[in-house]
Amino acid sequence: MGRTHSLLAFLLSLLLFSCKDSDDTAPSKVAEEVTTINIDIVLPASIQSQWQNTIQMAMANIEMAQQVLPNKVKLKLRYHDEDTEDLEQLAYSLTHPQEGEDTCHAIIGPYHSDHASIFLNYAAATCLPVVMPTCTSVELQRIHTKSTYAWFLTESDVTQCEIMLTAVNTMNVKNVALIYSDNTYGKSFYDYFGFFATEHDMKIVGEGMTAYREEEPLDDFFQAIFDETANETVAILLALSDAREYIDVWKQMQSFMDTASGQELNVITCSADVSLCDEIISYEKPIFNIGFCPAGAMNYGFPQSYEIKFGRLPYNGEPQIYDALSIIAYGAALRMASPNECYVNNQLVKSPTLTDYMRSVVDESGYANTIWDTFSMADAFSMLAKGLQIDPSGATGDLVFDYQTLTKILQTTYMMWATIPNYDSETDSIMSNHIVPLSYLTISDYGSSSSVKAVELWQREKNIQSFDLSVSVDHQLPDVKDHWAVVISPSTSWNNYRHQADAFAMYQTLRRHGYDDDHIILIVEDNLANDPRNSKYAGRIFVDLNEDSYYDVYEDANVRLNAVVDYHFSDLTFSDIDSIMLGRQSQRLPHVIHPDSASNVFVFWSGHGGRTDGPLWGNEDAGIYFGSAHIDKIVTEMNKSDMYRRMMFAIETCFSGIWGETLTGQPDVLVLTSANADESSKADIFSKELGVFLSNAFARTFREMITFNYDISIYDIYINQLKTTNGSHVSLYNEKEYGSVYTNSMTDFFPQ
Repeated sequence: MGRTHSLLAFLLSLLLFSCKDSDDTAPSKVAEEVTTINIDIVLPASIQSQWQNTIQMAMANIEMAQQVLPNKVKLKLRYHDEDTEDLEQLAYSLTHPQEGEDTCHAIIGPYHSDHASIFLNYAAATCLPVVMPTCTSVELQRIHTKSTYAWFLTESDVTQCEIMLTAVNTMNVKNVALIYSDNTYGKSFYDYFGFFATEHDMKIVGEGMTAYREEEPLDDFFQAIFDETANETVAILLALSDAREYIDVWKQMQSFMDTASGQELNVITCSADVSLCDEIISYEKPIFNIGFCPAGAMNYGFPQSYEIKFGRLPYNGEPQIYDALSIIAYGAALRMASPNECYVNNQLVKSPTLTDYMRSVVDESGYANTIWDTFSMADAFSMLAKGLQIDPSGATGDLVFDYQTLTKILQTTYMMWATIPNYDSETDSIMSNHIVPLSYLTISDYGSSSSVKAVELWQREKNIQSFDLSVSVDHQLPDVKDHWAVVISPSTSWNNYRHQADAFAMYQTLRRHGYDDDHIILIVEDNLANDPRNSKYAGRIFVDLNEDSYYDVYEDANVRLNAVVDYHFSDLTFSDIDSIMLGRQSQRLPHVIHPDSASNVFVFWSGHGGRTDGPLWGNEDAGIYFGSAHIDKIVTEMNKSDMYRRMMFAIETCFSGIWGETLTGQPDVLVLTSANADESSKADIFSKELGVFLSNAFARTFREMITFNYDISIYDIYINQLKTTNGSHVSLYNEKEYGSVYTNSMTDFFPQ
């Protein structure tokens, strides 16, 4: 009923506004006040062209919706080619305009996640809103999630990866692989592909994951898949940055199938968001392909209206740019009505900027729900002109943003689509292709789209291991005489701050739980505390700078405090680790462990890892593996020499499960890893002050549980970490050679 009333009122207002009374005494027209908002749109030229339908629709609707209002917002758009302009210079000039130049009030774009940080870094000084329709990099969103000027209008690629694998799972396809772009965008899929494959009990086949690099052949990748799967169906996820990369991969796949004598690769390709474009739709694809991309909300009618008007469904990012223009216009209208008074989450904002008014618009404090069409937008602008709050929904659906910052969308609807050829019956040839939507999916519980949230929760519960209650080793262990620990971080760069910080924090945890310094070997580069970028906290290192950190119960949150570093990582070699673990003391290596058959040994390793062989020796670009065979050799020799009673490894690296699998079978050894053999591990706490992550999720939760409950059972520490470590599956290995994980506790390694 409310919509009907507003439509009648709107039409009546138009009629009254447009008619002239012949009587000279008729009231004069109210003077208009127009506020111009300069919006700089940064997109590749091809995307600007693809999005023009939506941009023009949004501009026309915003203008018409304000037609009867005396005070209006006018959006002035200025375009920049993301592919050709100097983005560093452009970002600086937009955020630092010269005197006399038109000020930039908001930026829409860029299109690619790789470019977004340039604009966000410059926008920080003035809180200039940067509204990104398609920047979906996980790391980008995590780093800038508390930047109130950084507007992300699509969920991160964690969601898209989950959606894609969930859809494949419903097709009963259990073999999967991934080809991803070698950039920020592709890394998101690389980081979460293994996690969601595990969630759905899928098998990662062949080489599993490979980065697409121009001119590098993919034959070996396809051959490895064929060798492992024979006639079984395989879903290859393609997370690539542009149409050219997609077409090249499809051509290589077709070439492989054509030249593989007597072989047939049963492949479904699942292409990610940027694949929905004219170039790919018009390409005669040789492989059965289904695509996934963020879409407009069917329950609010945007895709249907768009298709009726323009003859096709909206492409990737089009509903998002419609909402971007709408939110900016709404924010400007609210600022015009209440220039000095802005409330966000019912809190008064001092000296509000445009981004604050935009946040006020979407904070869900308004009573009247409005949608994206002209008539409903007229209601929205009318209420905003009176300083009233609204509850807007857009072309993408309910505009539900992160409650704290109101700049990170929490709901995205994805369209699963395929292309169907249009045949010329006379020539029996393909004239063109057209898109067919197969399904609309979301992981949220909003709207009318199918939700996969229940599937995710069910799969997570399903993956919790159950251990044999009757497991016990077949020999008697001596009473514990002493404890030894080796703490290693092979990372040396500032960007990997979290690895050394976690190592120092583990050192402090060991000290608090009974270890004297002579029984801990600490191996870190120790170059963070006095790094110039740490000038504010010179001499100190933190794993959490929040006031409510659990470290507040201690004298100082500085994990570097009184720590004794035994070796700088860069001074050691592979064989030096052997000597340290095997007690081979020398003038060069004075600090080693000296355990015997009554000693418990704890090993903590925090760094990077790779899918080939687990933990790396050095930073992520070192390209050198410590080697699963190498660590197995060390443990085997320690066992033969009676150098431990029990031993536990806690490994915080990507693909750390590789070491867990390797060490399975070693007597009295337990391996707890931050990820399984197919997954990357995730950073946890980001510091905007320092510009780095301070800790990893696995290491943080491990410390927290030991700190507050050191006699926690092994099963409980595993199960709690599995539930609280996001983005990877904490895994426990070799319990059958260790003993019951239910009756044995962490006091074996943290005695007090």
